[in-house]
Amino acid sequence: MVFAAAPITLQTELLGGALCALIIAIWVIFLLIAIWVYRDAESRGMSGVLWLIVVLLFGIIGLIIYLVVRHDKVQPMMAQPYYGQQPWQPPPGGAAPPPAGGVPPAQMTCRNCGSPLAPGATFCGKCGAKV
Repeated sequence: MVFAAAPITLQTELLGGALCALIIAIWVIFLLIAIWVYRDAESRGMSGVLWLIVVLLFGIIGLIIYLVVRHDKVQPMMAQPYYGQQPWQPPPGGAAPPPAGGVPPAQMTCRNCGSPLAPGATFCGKCGAKV
């Protein structure tokens, strides 16, 4: 085996490098877990910063505490029907689509006599009052 035949100083350097790589890998995993806790807490309506600090300070114990006390995910307000009401549904029979030209203008009436006015009229055709 090559490792056994290497001088003691080389073995120490290899073990030191492997130990350093292991510590860095554990630190990166721990940091990724802390970021996940932050995002998960925010998506559940909890304080992400608070739980990030708890996990960073207490490590695996903080993670376990978070997993025990976290709330269920918050549902969007529009997804939940009001109590006792059914969710909105389109009217039965299918409504006719709106006309292609848009909504027709409302029929105007004279303020004086109440008779219908022609589109664009400036005077009433029945009583002669100014519109």
